[in-house]
Amino acid sequence: MHEQGFVIPMQPHGAFYLYANCRAHTNDSFQFAQVLLEQRGVAVAPGLDFGQHQPQHFLRIAYTQPLPRLAEAIARINGILSR
Repeated sequence: MHEQGFVIPMQPHGAFYLYANCRAHTNDSFQFAQVLLEQRGVAVAPGLDFGQHQPQHFLRIAYTQPLPRLAEAIARINGILSR
């Protein structure tokens, strides 16, 4: 996801999600998560659900799906980013 402008500050160890910095795209991760869900059918969680460290700049992205489905989600996210 780094190619899309998302920064993953730490490599996940034993987790099934990424906590991605989306500052390159928005200063409101809650609104950005809503757009992804409503316009592209991709569900991510805004950072405000997971702590106080700059939550407006982070999304929690689970990768609990098969790889083809994750690839589809990335393609859908790219559709929003290319606008």
